[in-house]
Amino acid sequence: MSSAAHRDAVATLAEKATPYFTENQVKWRNKSVSQARLALAIDQIVVHMREKGVDMATMNGLTAYRDEDGIHVTIELGTLPLVAETGGSAGGHRAAR
Repeated sequence: MSSAAHRDAVATLAEKATPYFTENQVKWRNKSVSQARLALAIDQIVVHMREKGVDMATMNGLTAYRDEDGIHVTIELGTLPLVAETGGSAGGHRAAR
C-alpha cells in the first residue's frame, strides 16, 4: 500500500470511528479522543505491527490484527457485562445493558 493510500485509509477510518469514541467518552491519558488523535493512534499501531512483525496489537478501544490479506483494525464500540440467568435449564449467560 502506498503512503498516500495508507494515509487515506487511516483518515477514513478515524473519521468513521470518532463518533463512537466521543459517544462512549473514551479518554486516552485523561484527554478525550479527537479525530486527529485517533488517526495518529491508528497510524502508530499499524506502523508498529509492520516494523515489529507482530500479529496483534491493542490500545484502549482499538485492536489491530494480521490476517492473510493484511492488517485489520477493529474499533471497540463498548462492552456488555455478562450476568447469570436465573432459573431455566439453559444455565448460560446473557448480555445485559
